[in-house]
Amino acid sequence: MKAELIDVMGSDLSVVNAARVSFAKASELDEDFNLKDEDARLIRYLAKHDHWTPFAHTAISLRMAAPIPIRTQCFKHKQGLVENEESRRYISDRPVLFVPKEFRSKPEGSIKQGSGFTHRASVLWKLQYERVCTTAINIYELMIADGVCPEQARLILPQGVLVNWVWTGNLYAFANFFNKRTDPHAQVEIQHLAREVGAIIEPLFPVSWKALTDV
Repeated sequence: MKAELIDVMGSDLSVVNAARVSFAKASELDEDFNLKDEDARLIRYLAKHDHWTPFAHTAISLRMAAPIPIRTQCFKHKQGLVENEESRRYISDRPVLFVPKEFRSKPEGSIKQGSGFTHRASVLWKLQYERVCTTAINIYELMIADGVCPEQARLILPQGVLVNWVWTGNLYAFANFFNKRTDPHAQVEIQHLAREVGAIIEPLFPVSWKALTDV
């Protein structure tokens, strides 16, 4: 899994000036090209009181890669985000298999807890997973080589193959994704991916990101 920056529009100052336009005013950076203290305080106020629209006058584009179920969880975040995904109707190169570090046990009690600790037979199940999924990918390549149409051949691919997509959204939308998917109840894999996204965005909007995510 991975997240990589493609493009960005805006800064903490963009957030400030989107808010200050209400009073027909605009701010500038200080002589050291840093955000002024009063503007940092304004950002914290906006975040605390959920005045979200100034944060939406920004844009961040990422190139993402994740296994199919994790991609699906990402796509559930619709407001302020748009995605364009690769299609195996049109490409037929060998898919990359995501292999987890370990397999975890089923949680006790509520299924909302996600998963427990390392399964006692994690090594065995990891080997089985790699064996079965690799076989499916090999058969996929044989089907393509034999002229089966890609839109049907892809049906044999396992859930664990990586999918690539371009993901674009505003700062507020990505912060919402980060807050929800780094929650301890979220699946471990998407927690890791959300932290990668956060590590990219935080240095681009340091004051706003801290205010929106309280990190």
